[in-house]
Amino acid sequence: MSSDKRTVLAMEVRGLLRYSDAAAYIGLAEGTLRNQHEELGIQSVKIGRVRCFPVAALDDFIERKILETERKQIRKKRRGRGESLVFGPDFSFWLVIAALLLMALIRLSFLTA
Repeated sequence: MSSDKRTVLAMEVRGLLRYSDAAAYIGLAEGTLRNQHEELGIQSVKIGRVRCFPVAALDDFIERKILETERKQIRKKRRGRGESLVFGPDFSFWLVIAALLLMALIRLSFLTA
């Protein structure tokens, strides 16, 4: 076995992935990872001329993206067609209840008068 293959195997055993494997692991194109790993906030280790990514750093990146996506989905709760911010289903329910109570009070006032 050549020394290059031994170093690759040793890096993989220690939990370090090279560009191609790391890009496949997180679902990005290899070129995107090469160009934007610093902007994406993915930690890396440079050993000689080879840049490697710890699996823990890749898992951390995936977790951050999941949380970011969940926050965006919660924030983007939109009203559907015909729904109003003021006259939502809860508001309409209480409006009907208040009208019924008012009618009951008016009838009671006529009965007691």
